[in-house]
Amino acid sequence: MNIAFFSDNYSMLQSCIRILEQKNLKIKPTYFCSRFSNPIDFVDIPIKQIDIKLEYQNLIKEFDIIFSIHSKQIFPKELVEQVRCINLHPGYNPINRGWYPQVFSILYGLETGATIHEMDAELDHGPIIARKKVTQYSWDTSLTLYSKIVEAELELFEETIESIINKTYSTITIQEEGNIFLKKDFNSLLEIDMQEIATFEVVINKLRSLTHGKFKNAYFVDKETNRKVFVNIALEPEYE
Repeated sequence: MNIAFFSDNYSMLQSCIRILEQKNLKIKPTYFCSRFSNPIDFVDIPIKQIDIKLEYQNLIKEFDIIFSIHSKQIFPKELVEQVRCINLHPGYNPINRGWYPQVFSILYGLETGATIHEMDAELDHGPIIARKKVTQYSWDTSLTLYSKIVEAELELFEETIESIINKTYSTITIQEEGNIFLKKDFNSLLEIDMQEIATFEVVINKLRSLTHGKFKNAYFVDKETNRKVFVNIALEPEYE
């Protein structure tokens, strides 16, 4: 059986490889990243950079299963219809499909979690193999919530990988389409309107949804210098 992994996230891919090794599965996957990544950054992983839109016909001929592990590439319709493609998604489908699910979960008070599912031609869509909810607290930022989601993703991967390879799993299909959030939806959140009137709850939720470590997301424009001023928020609950 020929298996491929597509990823633009070294840490996630490395963790999945470690799980494969611990389970002693006798498979030797081929690893790919997109043009948005530099293969050098994957250090000890022998990874190839390809454009899936240009190479999908060769992939159809060569592979039996293809995993998407935080890949930034959109899988062509022809590929997902002819090869079993499996997506590990950092959102609780179908509630938060698309980009940065944790951001919109915080912003709109949506449930969040992780999903592993068969892929179809739509974004983060298709029969669900397994999913797991993650608890969100009022002090979670994008980064802390994302970290918990990643743990849930890896747990799902570990729980299902053998059944996926052996094709012994069952799936569920959700009739609701849920929510789809795109990169442009995220970008529209970044500039803070200093004249906007809102409750503290709305403001804090927006700032924590855009606080992700050292990333410069939320900002306002200084009137005097016309420079962007980036804003993060620090939240710390008291000890129990």
